[in-house]
Amino acid sequence: MSPHTIRWGIISTGGIATKFSQDILVDPSTREVTDVAHRITAIGSRSVASAQAFIDKLKAGKAPYDWAVGKGLLDDTKAYGSYEEVYNDPNVDAIYIGTPHTRASRGKHVLCEKPFTLDLDELDELIAIAKEKKLFLMEAVWTRFHPIAYAVQDIIHSGKLGKVKRFSSEFSMDFDPDNRPYSHRMIDPALGGGSLLDMGPYPSVWAMLVLHQHPLNKDRKPPKLHFSHQTLYPRSNVDLNSRWLLEWEGVSQAMLMTDMNTHGPRESTVYISCEEGDLALECECGATPSRGFKDVPLKLGIPAPSPSGRCSSRYLASRVTDTGVNVETHLTRTGGPFKPQRFWLIPHPPGSEKSIKEKTEHHYPVSAGGGMAYEADEVARCVRDGKLESERMPWEESRIVQSWFDQVRRAGGGVLADAKGNAVK
Repeated sequence: MSPHTIRWGIISTGGIATKFSQDILVDPSTREVTDVAHRITAIGSRSVASAQAFIDKLKAGKAPYDWAVGKGLLDDTKAYGSYEEVYNDPNVDAIYIGTPHTRASRGKHVLCEKPFTLDLDELDELIAIAKEKKLFLMEAVWTRFHPIAYAVQDIIHSGKLGKVKRFSSEFSMDFDPDNRPYSHRMIDPALGGGSLLDMGPYPSVWAMLVLHQHPLNKDRKPPKLHFSHQTLYPRSNVDLNSRWLLEWEGVSQAMLMTDMNTHGPRESTVYISCEEGDLALECECGATPSRGFKDVPLKLGIPAPSPSGRCSSRYLASRVTDTGVNVETHLTRTGGPFKPQRFWLIPHPPGSEKSIKEKTEHHYPVSAGGGMAYEADEVARCVRDGKLESERMPWEESRIVQSWFDQVRRAGGGVLADAKGNAVK
């Protein structure tokens, strides 16, 4: 059976749109996907020249991004000097929107970069439009679809580490804001600037996957926000950093943090303290095996997700630290907590050890490309199956995260404290 092919229209020609477009041009068989495929049929920018330059850049891509070019999948891609023309193109099935705090797409399925919207009311407008028009809509939280996201859920939800006792997650990176122009997306309030809206989705995704979707949260009850704090950046009065404490009743508390003025710990962007041992998730994009890497049997019986949209043993490896296991590794670091590819299981301090007796390191690298094709595959499958939302990234979970962003903003007293969006403007 031929794969279901989605014809994409790309809104924006910025960096994130470039990465997404390159990734969906990678041969899907490299991630063991055979049921769906992608092609790009339209690019929307502020000028035709800019859109055409974007297409030319994609056509000039090197391996693994040249596969689609060889297949002729960019031969008929149209360059438009407005977004409206992309929305109206009959050869476009779905829109990828890479612009900040976007608008409704007028009749197309939508994958929208995070954060979905500026506030919860705006998100509800988008959801209402999707329901009315019977269109698929999903927030582009790409990390949810990475192999490691399933692996972390599997180990925590299986009970192998016992009950979660404490959870912390952060995204901290020194953007050097004093040396950025006011027009920078992290500085300018008009672009939803500040650390919370731009960086907040990343600590949030791990809290949602690990705690909100935990089997003990049987009714998927939203967490309670106990308190929050924001430090404001004097130049534009957006938040320089944000802190907020959540609690999922009967599961665990979670401390989430964002900071655009300092770097966070490299080996614990997420730290989950459990009864039997702890799990630490790397901050760096991480350890990408290259020549010399050898797969070894996975320790502790952590299951490998199936190849249909998740990962297989082909992309799975584990290394026991300091125990003589012969794993020759040549690893490439690329930076950022949004695409971690390894975690550690860590015993409690000496004298307090439980079932976890030694520190082990577990690798779950993404397939060829940058890791954004996984979410595109999800869109293609959902559209193929007539779904309006993804079970892996449902509207209600976007609403929950947006609601606590709203609460943190309002309590912080910054320039965006009372900001409202308008999805249909």
